[in-house]
Amino acid sequence: MGGKNIRKSGTLVVLLLAIVFISGCAENAQENKTESEEMVTPVEGATPGVTEQVTESAEGDTGEGLLSGQEETSLDEGKEVIIPGEENSSQEVLDEENSGQGNETSSENQVLDNNQTIVHTAEEAGYTTFASLARDAGLEYTLNEGGPYTVFAPTDIAFESLPEGMLDDLRNDRNKLNRVLTYHVINGEYRVADLKNIDSLSSLETEKLAVNTTTNGMIMVGDATVIEPDIVAANGVIHGIDKVVIPLEV
Repeated sequence: MGGKNIRKSGTLVVLLLAIVFISGCAENAQENKTESEEMVTPVEGATPGVTEQVTESAEGDTGEGLLSGQEETSLDEGKEVIIPGEENSSQEVLDEENSGQGNETSSENQVLDNNQTIVHTAEEAGYTTFASLARDAGLEYTLNEGGPYTVFAPTDIAFESLPEGMLDDLRNDRNKLNRVLTYHVINGEYRVADLKNIDSLSSLETEKLAVNTTTNGMIMVGDATVIEPDIVAANGVIHGIDKVVIPLEV
């Protein structure tokens, strides 16, 4: 009887140990499963592609992969790297360069515009009364075909400021008008820098025209002041003056 009881007690102990071992294994398996599920549980709002990438990283990804939708930026030597937001800056630089080239073209066009004969250039520069009177006096052909000439062209206001009736008299007397206008025309081309070293000039009217430089550097022709120097024409140069210079014999 005593031996049987001992064998029964041993059997019970073995069974209890087996139950404890099996229970422990089951708990460990459950914990491992729970941890794995937590690692791959999708975050609310996350896209499937991102979830897959996270899963791959958890399984041993080296970190070299790219998330879905991410573009690869190459830094290979010799290739241009475009930084977002810099495109407009590059375009602005090109626009500024293109703007500079346009200015150079405009300057060239201006030179071509000045490559006209004296009467036409004077008219375009705003000395319309002088140009009109030159045509009336028959002086246009001389000024357009010969040269080079230096012309002191009175402004429109200067002609309007003549004594009352004098401008009409000049218009009605072609010879007198021609003498007054040719008094403003010099053979040869004299820029304003040249005039500063000259005391007088012989006009086409044959009467000498006095030239003076004031203390403040202004050029005086007779009693008129040069207010717009060096208007370049194809066959000479024009200097705008603020008065009409009348020869003594008129």
